[in-house]
Amino acid sequence: MTKLQMARRFKVNPNTLVTWWNSAIDNRIILLPIFRRKSFKNFREFFYFLKTRDPHKLFEVLQIKDLPISYFSVQTGFCNFQIVAKEPIEPQGEVALYGERSDYFVTVPPKREFRESIRRIDAMLRNLDVLEPRESPLKYHDEEYTPWDEKDEAIYWEICNNLRIPFASVVQSAETYNDKAWAWFRNREEFGDTMTFFFPRGESAYIPSLYVIDTNHDSLLIDIFSQLPATTVFYRIGGKVLMLAYLPFTSEGRSVVRKTLSILEKEELVTGYTNSIIEYHYRF
Repeated sequence: MTKLQMARRFKVNPNTLVTWWNSAIDNRIILLPIFRRKSFKNFREFFYFLKTRDPHKLFEVLQIKDLPISYFSVQTGFCNFQIVAKEPIEPQGEVALYGERSDYFVTVPPKREFRESIRRIDAMLRNLDVLEPRESPLKYHDEEYTPWDEKDEAIYWEICNNLRIPFASVVQSAETYNDKAWAWFRNREEFGDTMTFFFPRGESAYIPSLYVIDTNHDSLLIDIFSQLPATTVFYRIGGKVLMLAYLPFTSEGRSVVRKTLSILEKEELVTGYTNSIIEYHYRF
């Protein structure tokens, strides 16, 4: 959606919309949209969660090494380092969890205060029997996505971390042509997902908390934690559901996920869970 289209939707002057948009981006209330491919066989990503002796040293080393890595982070919890690789690697340290990523599911946060979200989650936990199970959206695709060539790949890496890069810049940087790039953008929902992150109080007001959950009730978890007012991301790795939740620094904020998972474990809807906190990261 263009800024002019957004102005029409919200019934405001385009200049007012630009002011709102720039303020939201500058204060990291909204992050620029990113794009991630679905888990077709030719798009697989390999996730490594590690226990390493000196995570910061590894963080510095990986920034200058030429490796097939797209992301890494220092964490505290069940692991202290995470790597996302484009192909299998042999990382340093003990592997706490490893696997290929499924499709993502990204929530659209409701417009409400955090305490109201907690009340709604509590109400859902009191009425678990009325929540209808659905097929999990966290899928693996057994086939390759085709057609896909080196130009498609080049376009992907140009826009994957900022989908709002000017079209002409993408064409030039990817050394492709207009028709090819237009076809790529028109068809992108077939092979990937646009992910927009929203933080009502700005990104710095939330703790990025990663939960590793043993469950076969993916849709139940998604329904419950979609009540949170900041973006939440779900995917599967190695037979487990991973949930990246952005939680306030308040006592209620830090405890809501563990409280919920504890109740679900008592109901035998979850068989185990652990977590870590992302301290800082680097993305190529």
